[in-house]
Amino acid sequence: MNRFLLGLSVSIVSTLAMAGPMAAQSHSGHWFWRWLRGGSGGDTGGSPSNPASVPEIDASAGLLALAAVAAAMLFVWERRRRAG
Repeated sequence: MNRFLLGLSVSIVSTLAMAGPMAAQSHSGHWFWRWLRGGSGGDTGGSPSNPASVPEIDASAGLLALAAVAAAMLFVWERRRRAG
């Protein structure tokens, strides 16, 4: 039961830690927020629309992220192997 509660609390904390920055990043450009403020959901023509701000990721940053995930998975696998 303690492992379950620990896992649940870690997942909740990590979700909340990531939710704020992700919501703030997409707040101004999301169609739902424009619709709530009275704007249209799509482009109606006329003047060109502003491009959306998209975070850029290059190949080295992507590989580094994949390596971090793989290292975490290997760490968990090794811990379970030694415990069992």
